[in-house]
Amino acid sequence: MSSSSPTLFAHHLNGRNFALFVAFQVLLMGALILASDQQRIVLFIALGSVAAAVFLAFLVIYPWLSIPLLLSTTAIDITGRLIKETPLGIPLTGFHLALVLMALALLTNIALEKRFTLPPFGLLGPLFLFWGVMAISQIYTPNQPEAAIGLLRTLFLILFLYAIEILVDSRWAVTTAILSIAACLVVVSILGVIQVFTEEFYLPASFVIAVGANTPRATGTFHNPNHLGAFLMSGIVFLTTLLIHFRMANWKRLLLLAVLGISMAGLVVSFSRGNWLATLLGIVVALWLAKKLRYLFFAGILFFLGILALKEFVPFAEHIFQRFISIFTIFNEFGSTGHVSGSARVQFVQAGLGMLLDNPVLGAGWRAFPVILDAYKPENFPHWLPTRESHTLFATIAAELGLVGLGAAGWIVWRVLQRGFAARRHLQDEYLRAVLTSLLAVFIAFQISHSFTGDFSDNFLWFYTGMLFGVIRLAQRSQDTAAQ
Repeated sequence: MSSSSPTLFAHHLNGRNFALFVAFQVLLMGALILASDQQRIVLFIALGSVAAAVFLAFLVIYPWLSIPLLLSTTAIDITGRLIKETPLGIPLTGFHLALVLMALALLTNIALEKRFTLPPFGLLGPLFLFWGVMAISQIYTPNQPEAAIGLLRTLFLILFLYAIEILVDSRWAVTTAILSIAACLVVVSILGVIQVFTEEFYLPASFVIAVGANTPRATGTFHNPNHLGAFLMSGIVFLTTLLIHFRMANWKRLLLLAVLGISMAGLVVSFSRGNWLATLLGIVVALWLAKKLRYLFFAGILFFLGILALKEFVPFAEHIFQRFISIFTIFNEFGSTGHVSGSARVQFVQAGLGMLLDNPVLGAGWRAFPVILDAYKPENFPHWLPTRESHTLFATIAAELGLVGLGAAGWIVWRVLQRGFAARRHLQDEYLRAVLTSLLAVFIAFQISHSFTGDFSDNFLWFYTGMLFGVIRLAQRSQDTAAQ
């Protein structure tokens, strides 16, 4: 977007217009109080229509106002599924509608402002190669229907990433994204904690026990506890890094700490060990970039105190502790009954390597892993385990897309980190530098998470990556304008 793009608060507030606006609100409230029940319904419908029309008008002028819709409809996942079954085999969700609304607003804005020169797409090369290998694999994959859906979904996620890069064109857009992330974290975390204490879960306890746990896991509004964990992990790492790297007013700091405390509770009850580890390492990256690794000592003390508090107030605290410790005992307890979930992850990787050796260049085909798994299972694989998906993303990519696909994935990771750290070195704006650092920490944490969860189509991964490139472009534009 051009540097002349409008900003929502670019003009000073007109006192007379503001007074008229307040008077209108007073009259409106009076009308609602005095009206009968039927009149109130009519008034609410009229007000809702006016509010929707005003929002759509503002959305065309400021397309980044769609960011809260995109984030909230992703965070509510299950409850956002408007139609569970469609001819395409995928549900229709609120996110899909928000995505269409965002695309229409963005295209309309581009046409009205005649800004037909779009910014360069920083990940075009590696993403084009990755998607190209995925497209070629449609010819020979043994799971063609699912592969075709995955190919289409990935294309839309690539376009989504680029759209976010374009949308993040002002500091207000960045701040709106931060506030939206914080709000979603609080809502979903509270729901997850409620699920644990009311013992109402999306996954039945029998399934959870079958995959190596003895306490049912909260899923929040997601259909899988690992997806809940990945969402909370990304938000916690993002906001914690921002807290470490940006100086803010004390009340904002306290508010952010409260959000993080609630979010940590949600992350704990997800029992997603991979995302616990990803959160920890993401925060270590944040401290390392701030040259404050010494604070890990204080973080360790807080963690210890937190464990003691859990043992006093939470009935399954010992299971939380044992599950966390099991992250670091995966090899010396490999194959044990209590370590089935962790052992299976290693065995899935072994199966993926076998698939790669048989199909080294272009892989066995996208979405082939669950179909051909039986031929590659290690002898000691627990055959009663209901899961057929590898929980390690890079093992899946290697098996299904071969060395070319794995190289493209590595190129994506390298390009993001190279561009991000290069821009960070020269960034003067403290706020944007802190946000960029937070996005880099989240991206690194996602790589850890994907070593245990493997959710390639996670909307938040693509959102944060698009935002990272958007912040880089916004910072460069701001510095160019300042230089002039």
